[in-house]
Amino acid sequence: MLTFKELALFLHVLFACIWVGGMLALVFVVAPVLRGLKNREELFLTLGKRLSFYGTFLSLGGLFITGLINIHYLLGFSQLLDLSNPYTKTLWNKLFAFFCVVGVSLAHDLYFGKRAYERKFNLYMARFLGFLNLILSLLVVFFAIKLRLGG
Repeated sequence: MLTFKELALFLHVLFACIWVGGMLALVFVVAPVLRGLKNREELFLTLGKRLSFYGTFLSLGGLFITGLINIHYLLGFSQLLDLSNPYTKTLWNKLFAFFCVVGVSLAHDLYFGKRAYERKFNLYMARFLGFLNLILSLLVVFFAIKLRLGG
């Protein structure tokens, strides 16, 4: 029988797969194909809206909620301030990187991404923030792996 703890962890990993997998697919598969098309601007904006909903709002929201549940079951909220514990230190690093991802995602999706083809600066910022977001997201995954190995 599937426990609530197992379900929360399963959903957490699933949301992470959607988030990071969507970015990797965009970088390595979709973007190179779209760059060669005549109507690439319209396609990028349409794709960006869809990825923004599923990737940013749904996945990051789901990661936050399931992350809180996982903290409750794996560590306990009372242990969050015990920085002598290596697990807690790694968790704080993961949380910091996650909130950086949220901030960069919001700047990318709600401002620069929507305006990428209005000015060159916006296009460069959208690309830079997308790249930064991917790097930060992979850092979050690294910290998640480190936590699973004990901190």
